[in-house]
Amino acid sequence: MNSFVHLNTKSDYSLSEGALTIQKLADLCSDNGMPAIAVTDNNNLFGALEFSETISKVGIQPIIGAKIRIKTPNNYVINPELETDKYFCINILSKNDEGYKNLLYLNSISYTHHSSDNAFITLDQLYQHKEGLIILTGGYQNIFNNLLFHGRYDWANNLIKDLKNVFNDNLYIEIQRIGDPVQIQTEKSILKLSYENEVPLVATNEVCFENPDYYNAHEVLLCIDRKEYLSQVNRQKFPKETYFKSSDEMHHMFSDLPEALSNTLVIAQRCSSRPQPKEPTLPNFSTKDKSENDILIEDANRGLQKRLNFKFEIENITSLKNDIVTEYQDRLNKELNIIINMKYSGYFLIVADFIKWSKDNKIPVGPGRGSGAGSLVAWVLDITDVDPIKFGLIFERFLNPERVSMPDFDIDFCRDRRDEVLDYVSNKYGENQVAQIITFGKLQARAVLRDVGRVLGMPYGQVDYLCKLIPFDPSRPVTLQESIDNEPKFSEEANNDEKVEKLLDIGLRLEGLKRHTSIHAAGVVISKDAIFKDVPLYSDPDTKTYLTQFDMKHVEKAGLVKFDFLGLKTLTLINNCVQLITDQGINFDINKIDLADLDTFNFLSTGETTGIFQLESPGMQETLKQMIPDALEDIIALVALYRPGPMQNIPTYIERKHGREKPEYIHPKLEDILKETYGVIVYQEQVMGVARELSGYSDGEADLLRRAMGKKIQKEMKDQRKRFVSGCTERNIKDNEAQNIFDLLAKFADYGFNKSHAAAYGLISFQTAFLKTHYPLEFFSASMTLDINNTDKLAIFQQELSRMEIKLYPPNINTSDVYFVTENEGIKYALGAIKNVGIESMKELVNERNQNGLFTSFDNLLGRVSGSVANKKTLEALACAGAFDLFNIKRENIFNQSNEIVKAIKDFNIKSDSNQGDIFGNTELFKYNFFKTENWSEATKLIKEFQIVGFYFSGHPLSAYKNNLITNNVREYMTIYKSKDLQNSKNILVAGTLLAKKEKRSARGNAYAFLNFSDTSSIYEGIIFEANLRKYRDMLIVGQSYVLGTDFTDDNGQIRVEVKKIYNLEDIVKFETADTPITSRKNLKIKTNSIDAVKAIKELDIAVGEGTIMLIFNDKNVKIGEKFQINDILAEKLRNIPEISSVDLY
Repeated sequence: MNSFVHLNTKSDYSLSEGALTIQKLADLCSDNGMPAIAVTDNNNLFGALEFSETISKVGIQPIIGAKIRIKTPNNYVINPELETDKYFCINILSKNDEGYKNLLYLNSISYTHHSSDNAFITLDQLYQHKEGLIILTGGYQNIFNNLLFHGRYDWANNLIKDLKNVFNDNLYIEIQRIGDPVQIQTEKSILKLSYENEVPLVATNEVCFENPDYYNAHEVLLCIDRKEYLSQVNRQKFPKETYFKSSDEMHHMFSDLPEALSNTLVIAQRCSSRPQPKEPTLPNFSTKDKSENDILIEDANRGLQKRLNFKFEIENITSLKNDIVTEYQDRLNKELNIIINMKYSGYFLIVADFIKWSKDNKIPVGPGRGSGAGSLVAWVLDITDVDPIKFGLIFERFLNPERVSMPDFDIDFCRDRRDEVLDYVSNKYGENQVAQIITFGKLQARAVLRDVGRVLGMPYGQVDYLCKLIPFDPSRPVTLQESIDNEPKFSEEANNDEKVEKLLDIGLRLEGLKRHTSIHAAGVVISKDAIFKDVPLYSDPDTKTYLTQFDMKHVEKAGLVKFDFLGLKTLTLINNCVQLITDQGINFDINKIDLADLDTFNFLSTGETTGIFQLESPGMQETLKQMIPDALEDIIALVALYRPGPMQNIPTYIERKHGREKPEYIHPKLEDILKETYGVIVYQEQVMGVARELSGYSDGEADLLRRAMGKKIQKEMKDQRKRFVSGCTERNIKDNEAQNIFDLLAKFADYGFNKSHAAAYGLISFQTAFLKTHYPLEFFSASMTLDINNTDKLAIFQQELSRMEIKLYPPNINTSDVYFVTENEGIKYALGAIKNVGIESMKELVNERNQNGLFTSFDNLLGRVSGSVANKKTLEALACAGAFDLFNIKRENIFNQSNEIVKAIKDFNIKSDSNQGDIFGNTELFKYNFFKTENWSEATKLIKEFQIVGFYFSGHPLSAYKNNLITNNVREYMTIYKSKDLQNSKNILVAGTLLAKKEKRSARGNAYAFLNFSDTSSIYEGIIFEANLRKYRDMLIVGQSYVLGTDFTDDNGQIRVEVKKIYNLEDIVKFETADTPITSRKNLKIKTNSIDAVKAIKELDIAVGEGTIMLIFNDKNVKIGEKFQINDILAEKLRNIPEISSVDLY
């Protein structure tokens, strides 16, 4: 069998050029019996460690390389105006560990020394870091082909000599036969260069895709990146031969150059190392005279004294202080001993340092997150704000000598100021030792169809229609193939249109490929040494932030320690709310609030928790009503319980809490552990406690048990069962009882929650609830300002304000601020919340108003603001929102004449600039004369208002139909919501204006959709299932109003609405007359002599009601069925059936 090794291969980490995943490369090498393979992605090592791990697992040798971009020395530049002449690329392979380190360094400085969109190194930099590297001269479009094509043989010869003088026998000249005209024309000269300079040849193929069938898909991929169309005649095309050729194909192609083939094996044999996972290396905390351990001990003991003094004061503790101090000191010493022995002192000090800096600079920091909140050392160092002893949190869940993986602190910062903390850390430890972690966006199902559709030149509307057939659910993304399998319309469209068929075929080939780089939402690494010694660096093109080239999984495998710097907007909310409170002269500290405040718990028990962190979902609201929490521990438990799995235990918890059910414990010895949750296992820490109490597990062993149960690894579970049962029997617990207890613990571990995390987040929940209870105006002003660009969320807040009878003042150019502010027991709507206006332009407007007084007229306003306000889009938006209503100018006049207004302002300014006032100091004032335009209907006005504000301010589209809806027994949503008698009713008519539609797909592949509606009483959500969704999908348009046939269900306190039928509101109004409402008729008489008409009648889906249908068929009376819902809409449908002679209501 012929042997060959591909040395010039692009994975999909060559973004938008390579169309092969690393796993696919492993499969292809295995299928073709290739002993090794090199990946040389475009100027990056994104996949180096993943490639090394994946390829070696299937018994194939990975060769690490990259196609590196180099600045062309001036004496080799043919045309300095051409980008292709100013830079060239060569393929660099690492043959040993030193070569890999040099490759990491060279690739890193190409980004850290230059912008990512122009990353390069110089030949001098390459020469200085040449050790351990093998150089291939580059394949497709390399500098030598370019020089030779332009007749510069002497230049090419000189460059080869320069490279050979440096790299000696580590230099190879690549030769390819991929059908490129330039390569074909210059091949003889390439061979001449090789033979004259005694530089060996090596055959490569510039592999980019799997096989010839993928060529068109690859061309589309290139067009996506270059924003071109496939049909463009003058676009650059890749050669068709750049696919993964077999060894036999390569040998056939280069049968005349056997040495070029054998050199691929020689190079593979010379490359003897690969990157492998490393043990984590903790960063150092910069110290001078003292060791990290000494500093940690001193800071921790000083912090303990401060924390206990505050605890005694805030909790009014006067007795047993010495006992408390002893308990806390013993726990502190125990934790310090573990931290120091595990060499974690520097880690704790680093985290404490940047959190201290954050707090000193008034940057809000969360009370804790994850298992780190269980550490007393973290608490006394101000890393966390949750007292772990008070809330029964354990340190060993975070760190213990037997832990097998690195723990890390997850820190929540104010979302708006997180970047300041990152800058501080970067400046303190050095920019080469701090980096954020990269992520890679992929071509997902919807995105790939949109991109491919554009490249194929398909109409936007057609592609958009197909994309919307794919359910959008970020929590459970649906693949394109799954969507095609589950949605028959894809097949219908493909059968009717060849372009759709091509779209789907190419989409399936490209789906899942990496598309672009991005920044991980939280991950940051701080390295002991320069990061590029272990992981290559990259520079984000938008922010210029340093990123690791490896993703989070492989960064940790490379030995770097990750910190999570998360941006939590609730912290920003709390901070902004507290600022609004203190601005009024009120002395308020969120850390000193009473955690047993009765008013707050009473408020939580109402379930009206819109805007409350972690507690605002409808199901959570109903649970709060039933639970009636009266302690922070209840909130902590609820945060842990309200998730799939443990939710089934919520009713038990509530019944036992209120004494309606007696707590049951798995074993009498466990009462102390499970007492706080009434015998219900809620937390992972309780699992660990059970293992310690019943089976004598150490803290470290108990944590290993928790992890084993969570991962469900069969061998580990078997070993743990044996250990658990053995320990139980030694403590006089029967074998079968121990087995049963183990099974119960294993079942729980499927969904067990970290109590440390629940406690920290439960505290934030309580803080937001306290603010809403005692400072509702400030709370909503801060909340709405935080979501100023989210009109959906603002609409929810508007509903809550209405429920609480808090006035929301409409937008007003003279009284509204940029952001939401309080006034006279109400809140003024923010100008910055209006769509299409922009925060900065509204700041300019408000500043002008504050400095020079209120705007006296529309003309006065236009004469005082710049073009950032006086432009078409901004004027239209402000008009639609009603911000100009105070000037008594119709909204439609400003909207329809916005172009003329802007032109008039420009003309006026040009004239004013030329006149500069007359000699008497008179200055002409701007004046615009409106002309007559078509008036808007009330419905049009409201639709425009909704589009700009996100909800209906000055009215509601259904208000005009109020009498019609009442007459026809169409109910308001809140009427049903508040009526126990109606909460489990079927065939209920409600009205609603559609606000949003979100299609999803169930685990079984069935389509369904959540529909958000608004009526004059509330905003509510309905669900529509597949059969009805198919029936009504095309008529569901956001902004349109409907009458809905619904079924209401009370699901354990949560009201669910299933939409069964949908009628256009206008149809109901059209059919209705004053004396014949659509639901008041009792009977229906139909005459026909056609059997087909009878069949058509039977096929109608007629709702159950109180009326009867009499069919007169061939002059004989036939009663149909039992009772039906009789109305004008049904009558009109029947009249539209051919061969029905009459339809009468009576």
